[in-house]
Amino acid sequence: MKTPEFEAELIVHLIQIQKQAIANASKAMDDAQVEAHNYGTPKDCYDGFRNQQLRKKDMFAKQLSRAMVNLVLLQRPELKKTHSEVVFGALIQTDSDLFLIAIGMGIIHFKNEDVIVVSVQVPIFEAMKGKKIGDSFSFNQRNFKILQIIQK
Repeated sequence: MKTPEFEAELIVHLIQIQKQAIANASKAMDDAQVEAHNYGTPKDCYDGFRNQQLRKKDMFAKQLSRAMVNLVLLQRPELKKTHSEVVFGALIQTDSDLFLIAIGMGIIHFKNEDVIVVSVQVPIFEAMKGKKIGDSFSFNQRNFKILQIIQK
């Protein structure tokens, strides 16, 4: 069974991942902008390199924005509260998987465990929403039983 300390350390780990994603996206965005600027004005209307760099910058700007939103979500007080049912901020141990309801990251490996980090906007959350310890739910033709909702 998982402990509140495991959950707290997991959240700190996820925050560090998002901070690193922010730094990486910011640097990549700046690098693409510098490349486009250093290249100078477009040589003609079909000049692909400068446009490619500006598209890269826009792509990294979107990644930066998403990482910043994720960081804000991970710092919400709901992640520090005790939950008696599956809601945002809950860490849930089922008979087969460990889920954290927070942001959409998918499966991450943490302390020799696979943790499925999902947002409240995905279908599996809808399948387990409001369930309590001992309840079951089905998703993608798989059955899950909630064994523990980690208490703080």
